[in-house]
Amino acid sequence: MEFNKIDYFYPKLLNINTMKNKHAYLSLLIFSLIFLMTSCFGGATYWIDNPTDQPIEVSIDGKDPITLNAKEYKKMDETISEGEHTMKVGDGQEIKFTLDKDHVTLNPTLSTYVVVLQEYGTGLASSDNDTIIKIDGKEYEGPFPIVTNDPFIYTGNINFLVDAPFKDEISRSSGGTVTLRKLFRKDDFVEFYKKEYN
Repeated sequence: MEFNKIDYFYPKLLNINTMKNKHAYLSLLIFSLIFLMTSCFGGATYWIDNPTDQPIEVSIDGKDPITLNAKEYKKMDETISEGEHTMKVGDGQEIKFTLDKDHVTLNPTLSTYVVVLQEYGTGLASSDNDTIIKIDGKEYEGPFPIVTNDPFIYTGNINFLVDAPFKDEISRSSGGTVTLRKLFRKDDFVEFYKKEYN
């Protein structure tokens, strides 16, 4: 079935294409199992983000610095172990953090990030997940369960990271509504909010 982002006023009809979906889900299941098996044994998979307009150098645990261009979101080839770590941007202050998750985005600039929920399906959108958050003194109301500027952000349950937009529609083999999550940088979130909620 094709699910569109919930349109608050004009729900769309669903198209059924179950055979194609069964093959897609089987492939996704196999890929997920392989990914899960490999990620459980080598530490945490991680990304580093630079949401600023300037390049930065990030040193983790005193190792050689990693250069990130302005607005660069970089997946690291190696993994990072759980436990205590340090992170430093350029000649700045050392940031200490204890990693206890398996898929994370490191936030060396301690910038603000927002997790947004998006419902896909038919009918009226639910407001059960709505909260009011405050960023730079301004209030935003909607399905925004997490606002953080922590040194790392758990992304194991995030469907769309900062470099991937929400999809206009998704495929499912059964009816109902599904909720997906996206991680936004602060500035991207503000633009998204203006477009989707005003």
